[in-house]
Amino acid sequence: MMLRDSNYARENPTSIPPFYGQNDYIVGMESDKKLLMDWLTDDRAERMQVSVFGMGGVGKTTLVDQVYKSKETDSLFECRAWTTVSNTYKTDEILRRIIEDLFFEREELVPQGIDAMDTRMLFGVLDRCLQQKRYLIVLDDVWDENVSSEIRSSLPDRKSKSRIVFTTRNHEIASSLASQGCVLELKPLQNDQVWDLFCKYTFRGDLGGNCPPDLTNFATTVVKKCDGLPLAVITLGSLLNSRHSVAEWTTVSNNLNWMLTNKPQLKKILNILMLSFHDLPYYLKNCFLYCSAFPQNYPIKRKKLIRLWIAEGFVEEREGMTMEEVAEDYLKELVQRSMIQVATTNLWGRLRACRMHNLVRELAISISKKQNFCMMLQACPIGRAHRVSTNRLDNTIETELGKMSHLRSLLIFATDGMVSEFFKGKAKLSFKWLRVLDIEGTSISSIPNAVGDLFNLKFLSLRRTKVNVLPKGLGRLQHLQTLDLVDSEVEKIPKGVIKLQNLRHVLIYRTVKDIMFWVPMKTNPRYFWASKDLQTLRGIISNDEVVRQVRNLTQLKSFKILEVRESDGVELCASIKNMTFLHKLSVHAMNKGKGALKMETLTPPPLLRKIYLTGYLQCLPSWFDSRSLDNLSSLTLRSSGLREDSLLYLQSLPHLVFLQLFEAYEGEELCFEVNVFRSLEVLFLNDLSRLNQIKFKEGAMRSLTKLHLMRCRELKTLPHGIERLTTLDELSLEGFPDEQLQKMRRGGVDHEKISHIRQVRNFCKLHDGWGIESFE
Repeated sequence: MMLRDSNYARENPTSIPPFYGQNDYIVGMESDKKLLMDWLTDDRAERMQVSVFGMGGVGKTTLVDQVYKSKETDSLFECRAWTTVSNTYKTDEILRRIIEDLFFEREELVPQGIDAMDTRMLFGVLDRCLQQKRYLIVLDDVWDENVSSEIRSSLPDRKSKSRIVFTTRNHEIASSLASQGCVLELKPLQNDQVWDLFCKYTFRGDLGGNCPPDLTNFATTVVKKCDGLPLAVITLGSLLNSRHSVAEWTTVSNNLNWMLTNKPQLKKILNILMLSFHDLPYYLKNCFLYCSAFPQNYPIKRKKLIRLWIAEGFVEEREGMTMEEVAEDYLKELVQRSMIQVATTNLWGRLRACRMHNLVRELAISISKKQNFCMMLQACPIGRAHRVSTNRLDNTIETELGKMSHLRSLLIFATDGMVSEFFKGKAKLSFKWLRVLDIEGTSISSIPNAVGDLFNLKFLSLRRTKVNVLPKGLGRLQHLQTLDLVDSEVEKIPKGVIKLQNLRHVLIYRTVKDIMFWVPMKTNPRYFWASKDLQTLRGIISNDEVVRQVRNLTQLKSFKILEVRESDGVELCASIKNMTFLHKLSVHAMNKGKGALKMETLTPPPLLRKIYLTGYLQCLPSWFDSRSLDNLSSLTLRSSGLREDSLLYLQSLPHLVFLQLFEAYEGEELCFEVNVFRSLEVLFLNDLSRLNQIKFKEGAMRSLTKLHLMRCRELKTLPHGIERLTTLDELSLEGFPDEQLQKMRRGGVDHEKISHIRQVRNFCKLHDGWGIESFE
């Protein structure tokens, strides 16, 4: 439509017009297009609102434009209009554009004096224009959900099968504007789709959309940079369409980052993404920019990022919320605004790790560089950046870093020996403003006592380093909030550290991942933790003083205690009762978890979601019921010695999603009845030495998606009734006899029982490692 096409330039020069030139070039949107078309042509009489959301440049406008221009919508809707809302919208102006488009579509003259009409008069014009007609209105590029009440109220709903379509970059806005269930998220394209689209645009014409062999490596580099974003793919493809020599492609490949911020044809990609940054509230901008400190495609863990933001002072206080809760809200909002992507989630859908899209990261790097906010250091000069991260250290960079007294964050991702050298001299620690020191995973083996001079330090991570001694100077870090020593070689905590008043998160254990066990530090501090703000304390060793004093840590949300003696039980349970905010509890008995646990007197904190108990119980405590554990979603029991009747306590837990029994059950049979474990999605049965039979009754475990049967040596056959688990998606086995495995292979008598399961794997130990046999 001529009027709408001109509107792109007239209304908002930075909005994105449809960037696919031909239907033949549509890639990766076929199913989305069909779903959107189904919603628009649905036979429901009431008006429906549909939202399409995703990050800038992902193809929202293109998708809606394809459907809008289709013959189906042209024939179904008597009136159609399209307008771009933008982030500076004015209600009256939007209404005028809708009216102009409606009259243009009908080839009628726009009412005289429309420019002088107020809101009420414009409502009247729209109402008369639409009357009983079936209409389709597209509101493109919505940034404010207030547009819902202001614009929707002007559009009549007379049960005429009318539809309104919104496009937005914000998930929250999309959900608030759409009818129930009518939210469509557009995600970046998959690798094969990106390659297909890139080749169609870059090598069209005589090359027929095929990449010449001598350009394949260069093309792969360019496509990887696009990270699935269609706008970038098409822009770069069109730029490179006229370049066919290896020399030209080499230049582009080597200078792609510079070209994105300096070459006019490519700057528009970051300019489009810049709109999203400008729309961020002030409290999110620093949080967003900070994410650019991590390497490309790096999975940024939620808990760590939240603690870093708090250490930097980016998180504001809110009444009734902890700083960590506020920071998690910030992270959710960045995800909703398509500025940060979800990398992994846990079983409950909670974000576990996030990442930055490659081009969004380039945007953040560009802004950070201009503001001296942050710098991912590759080489000198460093400049005046207040935050530096690096994955390499050499003598030159080391010297430059030593001069940066203004530094606030230092994150080192290098794994070579240079890191050890970096911390040898006291001069290297003259960062009087430093708040964050993160050297996780590096080869460093010691840190100097001078680290205690970093008066403002709030976050210190020595996770997975070779550090074995903590200097006494750490006791001078009065502002320290996070101390992460997980999987380091530290064996003793200095007395001064125990007395620090502002600690919020202390992680001091080691893991042995192949046997899923926790290894305590060899030396337990004689003094107890002084900070009343502790929320995380994981890895402390039990003794008489610890089990008594821990009751004073009333703010704890995550608590792991090791080497618990049978005699500690009553006192420990009384202390845990005081932890009213506790979400995660791990208790591990003496003798590598083989000792007895006495937990009968525990009154579980009301918010408890995860329990991990290692030790002999014989039977479950009476508090294992739906009344006491209403919020429990994850339970791991190890070395528990449970009898058959003990599991009856677990069956009624209403929100249990994850259950692992590891050497925990001494019965010979497990029978799961109808309507038990209604919410359970994952079941691990590991090393149950006497178990020889499993039965699933009709209607049992209707939500189960993953079943792991590992090293149950008396279990010779598949569970009876496994074919009834219609939701089961993954079955993992280890230690099953060859005879049974043969029955499960294609053509075997048991193959039909597992044919509905998407992924069936058998893990077998080989002389040089592990092998995996798939039964798909």
